[in-house]
Amino acid sequence: MNPPNATLTPPAPKQSSASTTPPRLSTPTVGSPEQAGAAAPDRPSPGRSVFEVEDLSVYYGDYRAVREVNLDIRRNEIAAFIGPSGCGKSTVLRCFNRMNDVIPGARVEGDLRYHGIDVYGPKVEPVEVRRRIGMVFQKPNPFSK
Repeated sequence: MNPPNATLTPPAPKQSSASTTPPRLSTPTVGSPEQAGAAAPDRPSPGRSVFEVEDLSVYYGDYRAVREVNLDIRRNEIAAFIGPSGCGKSTVLRCFNRMNDVIPGARVEGDLRYHGIDVYGPKVEPVEVRRRIGMVFQKPNPFSK
């Protein structure tokens, strides 16, 4: 459920208060970085999802192009969509910033959250989503005439 006047502003990253310099890669260390006097690396923690996708299905008219996709992309992770041509990679990716909204007859079912906010929520503006969630296209014109 979205709070009133939901925005897509992500939370500010936590600043590390450690002032020690991590050891050089060529310096062997024994034990954990904390035991060696180095700051612990900033690792994603559970619940720090940037994108959460649950049961996402995409339809073009009556045709279901993508069926019940589930994934979780956390802070500091790199994700790749890999698969054969026509399997739905671009269709799913276009849901992240609501680019499927401009396709007549397209509809999305399921949940897609950005920092916990429902991207398809009733109070979320598609233009604001596209400002926050950019996309680089293989072809330079994402909007056909």
